Amino acid sequence: MEAVADQTLVELARKQCKDKHHKICGQVLYVPIVEAPGETGVGRFGWKDQHASLLSFSGDAYLNEMGITTRLFPDEVTKLCNTAAEPNDSPGADGLDDVDRFARFIRASKAPARDSQLAETPKAKRGSELFDKIIGCATCHVRTLTTAPAGTKVNGGTFTIPEALGGKTFYPFSDFLLHNVGTGDGIVVPMVEHYGRKMYQITWKNLLPENFQTAQNKIRTAPLWGVRFRNRLMHDGASVTLRDAILRHRGEANDVTRRFQRLSHSDQEAILEFLSSL
Repeated sequence: MEAVADQTLVELARKQCKDKHHKICGQVLYVPIVEAPGETGVGRFGWKDQHASLLSFSGDAYLNEMGITTRLFPDEVTKLCNTAAEPNDSPGADGLDDVDRFARFIRASKAPARDSQLAETPKAKRGSELFDKIIGCATCHVRTLTTAPAGTKVNGGTFTIPEALGGKTFYPFSDFLLHNVGTGDGIVVPMVEHYGRKMYQITWKNLLPENFQTAQNKIRTAPLWGVRFRNRLMHDGASVTLRDAILRHRGEANDVTRRFQRLSHSDQEAILEFLSSL
């Protein structure tokens, strides 16, 4: 997903809003690329699309989830009782920090393959058709995206898309845009926590703080690849079945939810069977 061009997501948002007559409009959020001070990219990682780069995302997680400072986030959340040298993460003999290796690991990981046997059943095929053409889930849970060509520089020029990732079509079932589906938490992305204490000392290109404010009740469309392996759904994990997750959709998804509710029981089960194949 990191290798998808910003413009691909921008155009997806424009087309979506136009085609749905402004009833469904995914929001593009330009966010700081921490390893390239001053540069921004279209957010795609995290529930609030708070990162565009896997290295930025990794550095954020190292600090805020594990308490490990890095060259990207060298400042502890608190200095109380802290005696360790900063940053905790230092380069190895190859010049790479642990956070670099972690970002590489994520880039090399694959989404779970579909359950091909279940996907070929008549019930799942019927559900796939309903998902796309009848209730309209695919408006936001976009099936197919394609990465930028190999050799393209992204993340403010700090990462060049390799042959293994360039020009590849994949099936995430998400637009990676922000939407209000009625389950928002009202939280605005906290800048210092996600982009470092020097965040406000840097002039970031295309960064509009007001856009973060308008996104406070919006959530990134959850990718559905591998959803059959999850037992906690939606951004808050409060839904434990696929049916519950569908029925919780409100806001921009109101009409989609109603169309699902109007389906026959067998058609609803077909959609759930299709989702269970992902």
